[in-house]
Amino acid sequence: MIKQLTKLNVVKQLTNNIGKRQYCTYFENRNNNLPYNTEPVQKPEESPNTAQRYFDIYNKHKTFVSFFDKNSITTPSITGLYPRNGAEFVAPSASIIGNVNLGAGSSVWDNCVIRADVNYIHIGAFSNVQDGTIIREASEPLSLDHNGSTIIGEDVTIGHNCILEACTVEESCLIGMGSILESESYVEANSILGSNSILTSGTRIKSGELWLGKPAKFVRHLTEDEIIDLSNGAHAYYLNAQKAQKSFGLDEESFIYADAEQQGIQVGWKGEYYADK
Repeated sequence: MIKQLTKLNVVKQLTNNIGKRQYCTYFENRNNNLPYNTEPVQKPEESPNTAQRYFDIYNKHKTFVSFFDKNSITTPSITGLYPRNGAEFVAPSASIIGNVNLGAGSSVWDNCVIRADVNYIHIGAFSNVQDGTIIREASEPLSLDHNGSTIIGEDVTIGHNCILEACTVEESCLIGMGSILESESYVEANSILGSNSILTSGTRIKSGELWLGKPAKFVRHLTEDEIIDLSNGAHAYYLNAQKAQKSFGLDEESFIYADAEQQGIQVGWKGEYYADK
């Protein structure tokens, strides 16, 4: 009891000296009316450690990255590996690298990495790739009828933190968050791979099936309502993508880096690399 009183007195003394709430004092005094700290917060541009970041070319995140054509000395040519963006929304923190095609109405969310530096990655119309997912192709052909590309069909929902490599997912499928699709795995239309599952190399999920586990195994056939919900879920993410596009100001000329650009500093990626022919 003596120790508790001593500690309480010290806390009150410190509080009186400071006169501002620097920590949680709920258990010390239930009727605490001390004001919060109202000192002005330092603006980022006033910090000597932040302003210099605009000038560091290696610290600048590029959402879309193209690979130079080996036959081109200065700029990527039409034969190089470059992204084609028809998506409704691509988060500024995502990385779309190389020979990637994003279909109309699709969306790629925060901290995703989609990289195709050898073959091809296709994301179908109205499909969504959720936060933290990694999609890549194989570095070489896997067989006579598989060149190592990754193909995602239309109306596909790929959950958070998934890994897909050189696989195929047909239209209207759900890949649960945390799942892994290994090379040459295949998911037919209107199917679900449950969360945190591993679809091993060469495994094929038949249309209308639910698979789950490590490695993933057949569980049951989907109901008609569940199959309908697959398309509805993808459409819901399309509506979210429209809202996000406006929230980030990406539907209009960007103003986020206006101050830096007025100084003649280019920040981030702006514009399209090529128009599809």
